[in-house]
Amino acid sequence: MEYETSYDTGLKPFNHDKNRGKWASSKDFFFACAGHAFKADAILVMPILVFEDLGIYALIPYLIISAICVVPIVFIQSFLGQFSSSGFISVFRIAPLFKGIGHVSLLVNVLTLTYYSVFSAIPLFHLFHSLRPTIPWSCEGAKEWMEIEEINKSFCINANNTYTLKVPSVQFFINHVNIASSYDEVKENTFSFQLILCTCIVWAIVTFIILKNTEFIGRFVRYSFLAVITLMSICLIRFIFLPGAINGLWEFLFPSTVRIFWDTWLFLPGLTLSILGPGWGSILTMASFNDFKTNIFGYSWAMCLAQLGLMLGIAFLSIFIKYFMITINSSSTSYLEFTHLQWLEFLSIGTALTYLEIPHFWCLLFFGMWTLGSLNILVIQLLSLLTSLFDEFEQLRENKQRIIYGTVGVFVVTSILFCSNHGVYSFGVLSKYSILTQMILNLLLILVVLWIYGRERFQRDLNFMTSRTYSTWMVYIVRFVAPIFLLVALLTGLIILMEFDYAPSSNGIIVLLFVTLMFLLSWCLIPGYCIYKIKHTTGIIGMRFRRSVRPTDWYPADPVYKQRYEESFNTTDISHQLTVETME
Repeated sequence: MEYETSYDTGLKPFNHDKNRGKWASSKDFFFACAGHAFKADAILVMPILVFEDLGIYALIPYLIISAICVVPIVFIQSFLGQFSSSGFISVFRIAPLFKGIGHVSLLVNVLTLTYYSVFSAIPLFHLFHSLRPTIPWSCEGAKEWMEIEEINKSFCINANNTYTLKVPSVQFFINHVNIASSYDEVKENTFSFQLILCTCIVWAIVTFIILKNTEFIGRFVRYSFLAVITLMSICLIRFIFLPGAINGLWEFLFPSTVRIFWDTWLFLPGLTLSILGPGWGSILTMASFNDFKTNIFGYSWAMCLAQLGLMLGIAFLSIFIKYFMITINSSSTSYLEFTHLQWLEFLSIGTALTYLEIPHFWCLLFFGMWTLGSLNILVIQLLSLLTSLFDEFEQLRENKQRIIYGTVGVFVVTSILFCSNHGVYSFGVLSKYSILTQMILNLLLILVVLWIYGRERFQRDLNFMTSRTYSTWMVYIVRFVAPIFLLVALLTGLIILMEFDYAPSSNGIIVLLFVTLMFLLSWCLIPGYCIYKIKHTTGIIGMRFRRSVRPTDWYPADPVYKQRYEESFNTTDISHQLTVETME
């Protein structure tokens, strides 16, 4: 299969954005991708579903799946971004027929950013309330807003009861946002103006950071990630000395009961991939800011291990608090029934913090950690989205600042939809669909890179870029074994999704519209772009198809490496494009 150039197709050649910048250090790439693992909709659920149930045994399937699926896919995305120095749309110069995959990634990024800000607004909301003289989710503060009946059924009453106890910190958020025990019971869509204000503050901070250059953003993600890890470590050190916490650690190391092991094997691939977010192109775009010779293989493993460490930290926080609550009030071990939404279990930590000395300090520490980690996610994902837009659509580069303000303005307005009781219920639905979307995108990515572009070319380009050899047997694992795991995980996810009740009433119209937009409209982009590409390519149908899947303008962005790339492989059919300056 030979190469194409834009001169051959009659199209304007790809024009690399010389002002996009690079990381000040390759370590910023690691911190950006590792920080992206702090995704509240996944990382606050996975430790609860996996590590709390299986204990240390969960590490076995996790490490195997990471080696077979996660690390190779992260590695492939890193290769694509670093080699091409472009975002998740323009990178499909490697096989232009499939550029619709990049547009799907763009749309999914847009849809998820509409509600991700609320995951920063929720801890920020609690952070502000932690500054009050009396913490409202403490037993003393709860008297001001909880009914006597509710207080008697909460952790504020240390007595043996037959009912499940309510957690004040969780109940505080539920009452404030007016969440009912099920979606059908929500009769009126009510907004939380405090949550709206926090959402606007979050977007203001993100906008300030995004308007800076790439080196500044790199420093922000680096120090924010280190701050999150430091704050989490301080909390873990303190929590392990809580009464009963050591029992939780012992239960993790030597679990008395273990769930069906196959459940975890089927569940982990999709959830693990969704945490790092490679399916949406974030890792790919972050790698595009690397120096051309960065060792992405080592970073791929380091990112996955950092993800594991982050999840274990979250798991231990949840486990220590769970056993602490069981110890101080032995009436119930299943108090989480009143959290309604699974990710809200993490808010139960707020109640435990009120039992510590200087509770204000610990609340500020904990919710500050959560807020900073979530802000990191927004910055990385918005940077990925905007960079991909500017890389692909050259005409937007002249008005970058206006585009940024306009994009953030749209996200502010759409985020308000999720600052209501209806919106909070939408998180679960959108998160599940986004996980399925990632698995499909990763399957298509393997198809494009290792089957259409080809194993030999992939290994050749990789060797040229990093001066390292990627073994053939490793490529075969990604070509044949990883897709099997992803397909099984995809089928499992579809079964789980069909069993999930997502607001069948008329009140769920917004959720249904988002789901329709995400899955029906977005996936029409791939065949739609294929038709568009073939239509605008010359020749008979067979020739058009073959020309549409050939790499077009696929070369390193740096002029020096362009020349070396041509000389190394004697690609005379692309010498014109490699040696002539890109058309302005």
